[in-house]
Amino acid sequence: MRKPDFDVRPNAEPIDHPLNRAPVVHTRDPEAMREAMLSVYGARDFVAEAEGFEGFGSYVGLEGVGLGFCAYAAPAVAEFDETDFARVQIALRGSSRTSSGSSSVDVDPEHWCVSSAGTPSRLEFGPDYQQMILRITTSTLTAALEALLGVKPRGKLTFAPHLSCDDRGASALRDLALYVARHVDPAAPAMPPFMLREMQQALVVSFLSVTRHNYSSQLDRDARDTAPDYVRVAEDFIEASWNRAITIVDLAAVTNVGVRSLFKAFQKHRGYSPMAFAKAVRLNKAREMLLSGDPSRSVTSVAFACGFTNLGHFANDYRRRHGELPSETLARRR
Repeated sequence: MRKPDFDVRPNAEPIDHPLNRAPVVHTRDPEAMREAMLSVYGARDFVAEAEGFEGFGSYVGLEGVGLGFCAYAAPAVAEFDETDFARVQIALRGSSRTSSGSSSVDVDPEHWCVSSAGTPSRLEFGPDYQQMILRITTSTLTAALEALLGVKPRGKLTFAPHLSCDDRGASALRDLALYVARHVDPAAPAMPPFMLREMQQALVVSFLSVTRHNYSSQLDRDARDTAPDYVRVAEDFIEASWNRAITIVDLAAVTNVGVRSLFKAFQKHRGYSPMAFAKAVRLNKAREMLLSGDPSRSVTSVAFACGFTNLGHFANDYRRRHGELPSETLARRR
């Protein structure tokens, strides 16, 4: 496959392509483009006008995060069944329309579209269209949201379909996605694993912060942090005491606040109980220990060190928070 330019139009001024060395397809045959859309991008169907057609697609898959680019010289339509990822379409040139459920969004360089997981969608691309695609799996988004909120979110994560490039942080999300795409070039030297992991995490957190969804108000409230001082005192005490059992009586004593008042303040300002926060802290510490690389660490020793006495409950709680069993985390680190 010859190295494609970012721009598929004849005689057009070339533009730097963010995924130039990760091509999936570059063709003037709509059927070849259809095969790539179905086999690589997960589309259910793809059709395009044969006359004047030229299409290009590239894609790089990271851990729970996918970065893609596509360009069409002629109109085309792609249809997707329910997916296990949320997707933002960042138009770089031209226009398209995405229909999902009861919503229909016109996409152009000033207006982008966010599609929620589990919802079929139809993407209608206009001529001379180019877009960057950022998609993140549901499990990755849920794990990050849980870390931000401090407790596992209840209910499906659902996104508002409209995103304007003028919205808070939207242009920064686009620039970050383009930056990461250029630095995961398969032909370039491999990035240090920790650096790559941090960049992926930055994309996920930025996605959750910039787009609007059914947990945005809670994230906004936590960011302003109007909680009483004694809530933060309790949180600091819990984080400092991660390796021992903590009772609600301990928290009442250290904050000098009644049990009922403490619980009500946590529910109002954090959306979860003090003990749920304590469990989350201990599960995060367990993951940190499992990933430390210490050969003397075992799942059992880590569980006991973090205050979990029932290994079955520990494994289930760990999987709900981190998306995998503690034994899987340990094996992957080794």
